[in-house]
Amino acid sequence: MLQNIFSKPVELKISDKVITFKSMEDFEFAMNSRTMLPQSRIIEAVNASQNELNMEANSIDVAIEQITELIKQKKESEVTQKLKSINPVIFSNDNNWRDIFFALKKHRSVESSQYKFIALKAYLQYLENRKETIQSMKTRLEKTDEQHSNAEPVQFRTGELDIDDNFDSAVLAEELGLKSIPTSKYVSIDIERGDEIPLLLANYQCKLVIKDGVKFIDNDKVSYPITAGMNKVGRGRECSIRFNDTMQRISRLHLIIINHDNKKLELSDVSTYGTYYLKKTNKD
Repeated sequence: MLQNIFSKPVELKISDKVITFKSMEDFEFAMNSRTMLPQSRIIEAVNASQNELNMEANSIDVAIEQITELIKQKKESEVTQKLKSINPVIFSNDNNWRDIFFALKKHRSVESSQYKFIALKAYLQYLENRKETIQSMKTRLEKTDEQHSNAEPVQFRTGELDIDDNFDSAVLAEELGLKSIPTSKYVSIDIERGDEIPLLLANYQCKLVIKDGVKFIDNDKVSYPITAGMNKVGRGRECSIRFNDTMQRISRLHLIIINHDNKKLELSDVSTYGTYYLKKTNKD
């Protein structure tokens, strides 16, 4: 429940727990922290079929359209009125969004509309992030289907040995003492300044370095910042850490790294040829 006097600290009941926001800035900060997708949503998208992804994308587009229309309202009183009449199904249970808007919808004061605008804009960003993840998975499936349809019959050649085709990244990982990251599951790692985390993406040796933030160092020693939130690694255009298209063992979306304020990392392998890691600390 929200207090009737918004000039005072705001109390919002979420999942039977009352949370107090001392100012509108506190409320905005809290809403922005809910724009990230929970792990379950990402894993769900990774395991979904093309048809399921299309249906999900369509429903997200409908939600984005309705939320955008609400944000465009010039009169704050109209936001309250239209928000109250909107179908609550449009709001996801993820990150307690439905509970938040259920509490906000009960209040019609002018000042309460400002909180609604903040929540709507943050929820729109959540939807955009969710749509981006769905699109990444769709692109990955489309590429896989294209590769299968264009695949040539296997030809056996005498007197030749294609070393790359017979390369097993698991063997190299074992030699390096690295552990496999389970497909579509998250490995959580608490980090601190000076840590180094060796990585093996297929047969490419990389690492994460924690020093003045988090950096991803690729196989050519090129450094990329790992920003707060979700970071995508692979050959696809949607990846912030992008490998060359000639590196066919690197999937278009190979690895997802979620950075929790440079205090914890969550790694999820979504590749074909695997990702391996090892935690090392105190390099300073």
